[in-house]
Amino acid sequence: MGYIGDMLVPSITHRLQASAGSPAEVQFIGAAVVVVIVLLLLAGLILVIRTMRRVRALSMEGLRVSLAASKQFGSNPITSFNRDGVASDPINVKIVATAGQLASAFGASGWYRADEIDFITSVRISFDSILGRKYATAPVSNLYLYGRKEDYAFERPGKSVRERDHARFWDTGTQSRDGRTVWVGGATRDIKVEISHVTHLPTHKISSDVDAERETVLDCLVGSGWIVGEGWEANFGQPTEQRNSLGDMYFTDGRRVVLTLANIPVFAPLATQIRGRLGAQVARSFSRVVRWRLPKEGLERATKQQQYQQSSR
Repeated sequence: MGYIGDMLVPSITHRLQASAGSPAEVQFIGAAVVVVIVLLLLAGLILVIRTMRRVRALSMEGLRVSLAASKQFGSNPITSFNRDGVASDPINVKIVATAGQLASAFGASGWYRADEIDFITSVRISFDSILGRKYATAPVSNLYLYGRKEDYAFERPGKSVRERDHARFWDTGTQSRDGRTVWVGGATRDIKVEISHVTHLPTHKISSDVDAERETVLDCLVGSGWIVGEGWEANFGQPTEQRNSLGDMYFTDGRRVVLTLANIPVFAPLATQIRGRLGAQVARSFSRVVRWRLPKEGLERATKQQQYQQSSR
């Protein structure tokens, strides 16, 4: 009957022995229940697979629109786009770093890489949302720039999977003067989980104060000691209030923070694949090992920030 049946039938038969007649009847009822459970699981799997295929098909417009926008704005896009090509979250962060440095800095700051969206992660985030449990590497919905979904998504979990800080990043295809990649990203804070009326899969509602989330990313990265350069540039160019693709209202002062990370070597394959609590522990251990190699400027920024936060309490 398989692994599921072997686990469930003994429990079912034990509960039914008092009410059923013969052992054969008990075994039959238990087997029938297992078959029903398996069929329901298969039906759920088929539904999720069909939905995900539909989402991929519908994403073609988002890919097309985001590619066209990228040709217009280059390394300074204003917003990302959803799968329908509708403007979504503001692009409020720009970072100069290699992929390994980007991941290492977020790992050292206590952030995790988000899981990819698949059947298992979709089911898990659904149950964890209902039960109010934590899921430190819960997937984020895909948004699009440069004709593709985000290259990296990082998150800092809250009290449960319903709330978290998170940021998506895209490689702009351009390089800084020192030859490193220029990344752009959208940082927003999720405040609760909803079921999308389009995909019927779980999605998050964002906080309207996106500038506060931009500051959260800035503070976390400064505190890690990785930041050696900080600047600002126009995004919307003026205070703006509008809705993202899910209809969530947000407001911003219209600026984008530009950060330069320390240019020290890291083991990129390890740094970029850090996920989960164990991965985060590895990342923090690694950050302590390389911290002595961080430039004095970055460490001084971190110290000043810590002193300021302590004096503000």
